[in-house]
Amino acid sequence: MRHYLSFAIVFCALASTCAAQFAPCKVSKPSTVEQRDGITELRVSFLEPSGEREAHIFVPESDAPFAGIVFSHSAIHGVNTRVDLLGFARGLALAGAASIVLEGTIEWETPNDNSKQAYHLTACASHWLLENVNVDRQRLARAGPGAWVGSGNYYCLEGESPCYNGQAILNFGETTNAEFRNTERMLTRAGRLEMAQWTQRVLNLREINPAWFAPGLPHSEH
Repeated sequence: MRHYLSFAIVFCALASTCAAQFAPCKVSKPSTVEQRDGITELRVSFLEPSGEREAHIFVPESDAPFAGIVFSHSAIHGVNTRVDLLGFARGLALAGAASIVLEGTIEWETPNDNSKQAYHLTACASHWLLENVNVDRQRLARAGPGAWVGSGNYYCLEGESPCYNGQAILNFGETTNAEFRNTERMLTRAGRLEMAQWTQRVLNLREINPAWFAPGLPHSEH
């Protein structure tokens, strides 16, 4: 069963886009940023027609398959508030979820729907996670306003492989009812903790330690 935060989110199938063959992703070799608290942080770059886009990857130390999360953005910028989604993803890694986080900011000073990433970029990030990290394909999630295109139960274009078919959606960064409320919550510590605890339940992660999501403490000990 596919899980949704708050209320169901509606995806639009774009038939003309889905009919196209998927272009191979161009990606750099990963580099290690740091290894600490049982988490390895890596960085890769995706070479898109619009330019180079970086992404950070957080991988827990374990021999068992991880839950996997693709974040379409690395920050939310509200009025007088900036939320670091790298720290949020790292907190979820401490609970046992591997994540890839694309660089980019959801500009929320005035709520809008302009932050969606291009489908090819978000798909390349999901491909990298599936191909390079030992993720459990029954415990996959997507976070943020990614331009996810598809039809039926699949969110992949024709000819696209592998297919990242996430079971959970952390839906924030858009102005529709549930997404708007979730974005406003994500701008607060209590809201981020609520989102993390929801993710923990849906993806069957370890119990969340609230200190992992405290402002200024993205590397808190567990």
